[in-house]
Amino acid sequence: MLALASPVVRAQDASGGYVSRKEYEELKAEMLAMKRELASLKKAKRAESNQENPKSQADDDMHKEVATPAAPPQEPTLGTTNFHIAGYGVGMFEARNGSDSTFSATFNPIFLWELSPKLLFEGHLHIEGSGSNTHVELEYAQLTYLLTDYIALGAGEFLAPSNIFVERFEPAWINKLPDDPLAVYDGGILPVRSIGFQVRGGIPIGPTRVNYAFYVSNGPSLNAFDPHTAGTLDFNSYTDNNDDKAIGGRVGFLPIPGVEVGYGFETSKPGFQGTSFADLRALVQSVDLEITRDSDLLKGRINLFAQYAWSKVDHAVYDPDGSLGFGPLPFTAKRDGGYAEIAYRPTSVDVDFVRNLELIFRWDHLSRAPSGLGDPEETRWTLGLDYWLSPSTVVKAAYEWDQPHGERNRNALLLQVVAGF
Repeated sequence: MLALASPVVRAQDASGGYVSRKEYEELKAEMLAMKRELASLKKAKRAESNQENPKSQADDDMHKEVATPAAPPQEPTLGTTNFHIAGYGVGMFEARNGSDSTFSATFNPIFLWELSPKLLFEGHLHIEGSGSNTHVELEYAQLTYLLTDYIALGAGEFLAPSNIFVERFEPAWINKLPDDPLAVYDGGILPVRSIGFQVRGGIPIGPTRVNYAFYVSNGPSLNAFDPHTAGTLDFNSYTDNNDDKAIGGRVGFLPIPGVEVGYGFETSKPGFQGTSFADLRALVQSVDLEITRDSDLLKGRINLFAQYAWSKVDHAVYDPDGSLGFGPLPFTAKRDGGYAEIAYRPTSVDVDFVRNLELIFRWDHLSRAPSGLGDPEETRWTLGLDYWLSPSTVVKAAYEWDQPHGERNRNALLLQVVAGF
């Protein structure tokens, strides 16, 4: 437009008037001819340049190909893993009435292996000095696959989901007292570990939430040949004694934040295959409660844990021919027990030393042996004081009033240091 306008302006300035239509058309034709000539010159020059340097076009094409960013490679689901070692160490002193006082120590490494974002492995060893030897025990070893956001599948040896204490509170850096409560841990009522398969997860229901865990595993063994333990269940065997498998689980409900109630169970046939006890069925059940609350009035946090369990084995006759020296002894084996624990920590107090203290009180109970010939009914009261050096390192001191029915007291002073890592 500038090129066309310039001669028009000049013509206007020279004559003092406007150009005619004929003059305008002549100028326009001249401009179009000049544009065609210029385009022809550019084309001829480009052809000449390509003849002198025949690789230039190929280089240009290669440059375009290289410059184009390639799509990033997809991350492999297998082959890239993450490995971590966690765990805790424990130093313990126990002075119990009727027994020699003693020191003890344990090391509990936990191996965590992420094979892929959805495939996880966890293993836990318990290493403890025993007599003149070192005792190594496999606590659990489980492979878990995260099927969905609400379902996880597990296989191997795992902490029994029907027993909430061993799943959540048994590790020494979590357990607020130096020892474990009666009944729910090695009391013959609830399982501690299971070997098999499990499915677990959680489901939100509006403002509430439900969690679940169901499993099939090797079942317990029935103690039938010792008068002191007859009718009780042995959960410590790694192999099953018949073709029947234990089925169990737990369902927890969280109606409001900081509150959970749960129900756990396991049913099995504990009798040895081929014996008169083979068709007996055992059922263990438990209920549990967990409450965590921060109190402005008390300037701290209150934790309440409670669990109670029942065990029942069908009616049977133990030592029917009297060859073991305590029969025939017919009975339905029933046993129960549990604990309740409350803890207070002044987390809102300004003084650091006071804020790191925690006061704990626990009541626990275990009924007598089902046969009536073994352990008597036992009730304990424990008062403890903890000092937290860090969230996973604690020094514990506790005194336990332990009174088995009809026997000498087994009161104890317990001191413990735990470091989690």
